Amino acid sequence: MKILAQMRITIFFLGICFLLTLCKQPKQESVSFDFEKEKTAIQAIIALETESYYKQDFETWKSTYLQTAAFRKFGYWEGYPEKVVSYNGFESLAADKKKQFDNNETLWQGSTEERTNENFQISNDMAWYTFEQNSYEKDTRKFLGKSLETRILQKENGEWKIAYLGFHYYPEVVSN
Repeated sequence: MKILAQMRITIFFLGICFLLTLCKQPKQESVSFDFEKEKTAIQAIIALETESYYKQDFETWKSTYLQTAAFRKFGYWEGYPEKVVSYNGFESLAADKKKQFDNNETLWQGSTEERTNENFQISNDMAWYTFEQNSYEKDTRKFLGKSLETRILQKENGEWKIAYLGFHYYPEVVSN
């Protein structure tokens, strides 16, 4: 009797183990993406933002941004009277840039930028991109400035948009 009870318990547990092996765990959806393709798309949206900024093309410039209250911009440049600029939310930045472009007040119009020391971290719908940027006058190649830049991007309707823009310009070198 005791042996029969032990056999039943053993068979019961073996049956449970067998049934558990038949249970399928729900597969976690793993959306794969092409890193190089996404990297190229991010570089393109950053280039479009920069180009449209210096051309003072407001609508194209605006199209590169996440236009929500979640947007942030923080930057430092010795050339600003206040040295540090910040925007919480896209609306106030858009209003300031619209006025700047309409009044033709954008500095370094027609400059060219070169990005180096690039670093990308990309997932399906979020990415961050850091780089160093050198700015030059287009025709003379006169050096205008060097900055450390950060962009956080978010996909909106399948397109990368800038959700955070950060920059810090190196101090200007004074030559004697």
